[in-house]
Amino acid sequence: MAGKLKEPKVITDYNNKPVCILPTGFYFDDSRWELIWERYDQKGESLTMDDLRLLFPDEPTLDVQQLVQTGDIDFTTSKE
Repeated sequence: MAGKLKEPKVITDYNNKPVCILPTGFYFDDSRWELIWERYDQKGESLTMDDLRLLFPDEPTLDVQQLVQTGDIDFTTSKE
C-alpha cells in the first residue's frame, strides 16, 4: 500500500482515538507506518505535525509555508 496519499488520512488506535492526521501528498509505506506507531506508543498521545516533522524531516508535505504579513488590511468590499 505504498504511495502518496490522495487525501488526508486519519490514523486511529483500537479505541478510535486519533494517532495522527497525515496530509494529502504524504508518502506512506509500511516502514513509515511502523515509525508512526512506535512514536505514538512512546508518547502516549496523538502525534502533532511537529512530531511528524521530527520523524520525517525530508517529507515536503510537512513543510510549513512562511506567513508573510504586510500589515495591509482591506475590509472594504467593492459593489460594482
